[in-house]
Amino acid sequence: MQIAVVADIHLHDLYGGYGLVEKGSGELALRTLNDTMASTRVFNESHAAFLAVLDDIVQRGIRDVVLLGDYSDDGQPGAVDAVKAILSSYENMYGLRFFTTFGNHDSFGPQPLHQGKHLTAADGLNPVWVSSDGGVSQHTVVCRDMQGMSTLEAMNAMAPYGVDRPENVLHWETPFGDCPRLDERRLRGDAAAGLDASYLVEPQDGLWLLLLDANHFELADDRWQLKADAAWDHIIANRNYLIDWIEDVVRRATASRKTLLAFSHYPALPLAFTRADGEISAACTPDWQKRMPSPESSRRLAAAGLKWHFSGHMHIAGKVEHSGLVNVAVPSPVAYPGGYVVVSADSDEIVVETVRLGIVQGFDVAFHAYHAQSLECEGNRFLPSLAAKTYPEFLLAHLQNLIVAKHLPNDWPTEFLANLGEPIEKVLGGAALAIGVFEKWPQVASLPLRTMVEDYYLFRAAGQLAADDVPSDRIGFYDDLRDAIGAPTIAATGVVFDSGFLRLFFACWQ
Repeated sequence: MQIAVVADIHLHDLYGGYGLVEKGSGELALRTLNDTMASTRVFNESHAAFLAVLDDIVQRGIRDVVLLGDYSDDGQPGAVDAVKAILSSYENMYGLRFFTTFGNHDSFGPQPLHQGKHLTAADGLNPVWVSSDGGVSQHTVVCRDMQGMSTLEAMNAMAPYGVDRPENVLHWETPFGDCPRLDERRLRGDAAAGLDASYLVEPQDGLWLLLLDANHFELADDRWQLKADAAWDHIIANRNYLIDWIEDVVRRATASRKTLLAFSHYPALPLAFTRADGEISAACTPDWQKRMPSPESSRRLAAAGLKWHFSGHMHIAGKVEHSGLVNVAVPSPVAYPGGYVVVSADSDEIVVETVRLGIVQGFDVAFHAYHAQSLECEGNRFLPSLAAKTYPEFLLAHLQNLIVAKHLPNDWPTEFLANLGEPIEKVLGGAALAIGVFEKWPQVASLPLRTMVEDYYLFRAAGQLAADDVPSDRIGFYDDLRDAIGAPTIAATGVVFDSGFLRLFFACWQ
């Protein structure tokens, strides 16, 4: 039994018009270079990347595909229609079946949400702000299709993809039974904010897929806000029935010898952690730390009996395990390293393969516009990205730009940043056990600390897949350094140790 798992497509509808150009004319409506390089994902490349993923799935002979949410960017009717048009074409041409759940960019609670984006035509000149809100600046292009969907609208839109009972499956249910009406998918008496699109489906004999809707909304300042940070903490605190249902599904799956795989948009375990006395502690930069579930939530999901959980949201590739629960982080096609996951389930063995995208035809559809916009960018800092000849090169350059522009200044204290230009061996001088490593790898040891920090972000995003983009001598150096100093527990002082950098680095270096 095989399935494919695709996360965080973030499809931007290139041909949606959005009031800038005529919809359906074939003319491009593009996101800007500045917005692309400032984001954790790329936008205009999403269409080509999604097609490349689906073509690879077809070539492998896989039929069933799980979409882990954030299939759109950001829940606009046109973007969702573009997603559905692609899904429909692959259903009709190749017999693929799709089962989806929702992410934080797909639906926005009981009410739609106004959205706005900077867009340009194909020439890349004169970007304009396009918004669904007619009450903003007079310089805005108003387009109602820019509005993000409510939860019920999203459920209706994606009903054919598992949210409602599909045809030709062996079993399907929700936490509320075989519920025929989407607007009744909540506990009796719950408000519209309580809508829950979770479901269980058996697409292949013996394979149960448990798709969990982990979006929770709360009203604050007269606006519905999605609690996406530490999302599972909010679900466990507010949806006791969902944990009860998970436990019941696990019992039935075990009794009937079904292979059970669970999916939600958000991590069920911290995606990087250290262990001490049987407990885990997230090993993340501050921005990541707030997005990870608490150890208590992770333990609760493990206690419910889940063994395999697949998550998106963070746009990374990796796998962590604690208390019998494995969380597989599924990469996004539109962020480094760029790919998806294939799961093979035979007998009692689960094998997970992370597939990295290679050739992506048409990924450079916006490059002409990017080059025009880059002329106005200070220091030509985006030129390495625009020099990319392949999609993997483009995603790597995108992340490297993000490291410099966003991650470094936001993640580390001033004292640490002041030492980025110093040789690694100098700033690690407090680690006497590392002297032998410096002598074995003198060229690496003399590199600036910045190199090691930038490599950390590659390993955080791609795990061992990043070894394709990091020279082998640095790989050897990091292996020996870990073995020499035991980074999580080393007793040493200095800016690198005080910042916790080595603990975070080696939590990602497995």
